[in-house]
Amino acid sequence: MNKIASFSIILLALTSILGCNNNADVKVATNQSNVSQNNVSQSKNGNSIPQKVKDNEAVGRNSFDSSIYYASENNPTIKNSDNQIVWKEGNVVLTAAISKAEGEQVSQSNTVISSITVESSNGKYIIDLDKKPLGIQSVGLSKNNQLAVHVRDHEGSRLILLSLSSGKQIVLNDLPNKEAFSEKIDSYNWSPDGNTIAFGIGDIGSSYIALYNTEDKTFSNLSEKDFTLITSVVWHKDGQGFDFLSQTDDTKNPVILYQYTLKDNSISKVTDNLTENEQATLTTKFLPVKIE
Repeated sequence: MNKIASFSIILLALTSILGCNNNADVKVATNQSNVSQNNVSQSKNGNSIPQKVKDNEAVGRNSFDSSIYYASENNPTIKNSDNQIVWKEGNVVLTAAISKAEGEQVSQSNTVISSITVESSNGKYIIDLDKKPLGIQSVGLSKNNQLAVHVRDHEGSRLILLSLSSGKQIVLNDLPNKEAFSEKIDSYNWSPDGNTIAFGIGDIGSSYIALYNTEDKTFSNLSEKDFTLITSVVWHKDGQGFDFLSQTDDTKNPVILYQYTLKDNSISKVTDNLTENEQATLTTKFLPVKIE
């Protein structure tokens, strides 16, 4: 009986030890699973969790370097007249009809853009807006047949994206997964592959940096920091990030150049010591050509 009792005690002890080990494995697996789910939840509803801007300067950079920037190879032609604007790049032609303002818009401007038509090898499309814009600031064509049309309103501006393949259009100011309509879009630019557009967005007096991916239809707010006014957004040639220029209310540092990198989803300051020529290079050489 003593031998049987001893054997039973040993068996119970072994069972207890094995049971503890199995429970430990389950907890580790659960924690790892939670980590993966948390990583996925960072892009819930297409919105990445806004990142804080690093006070330190961008790694390996502390000055302006235009050689790293991507510039579109195509140069559009623009013809303005009293009754229309014609923008053409390759086989894509945008025609904006100009007419006299009516109703409440009479006090805002003498003329409005009454219609916007886009023609390409894929067909003819009409950009339909609920409110007539007062002008067209610029037009930008991406490599994957997406057209960005930046229109001016009485207060603020809108950015319309038109797919030349499907004819579908969206207004970035009023995306379904954004919390509210934004009054203006500042500077914008297409990535080298044409799939993503980076832009400054906000209400009058504020500007936040954001991304929109045309393939998976996701909007990402990249930072909670208010950059006041984003005057330039310029992608790097490798498509792994971009620089953007912020005009602030700080008299000591009125203009600051920042860098965003896709790899680590981070924003860092490059320099606050840009010359007027360097600022002009950012706004004239690498951005969509201004119409007005």
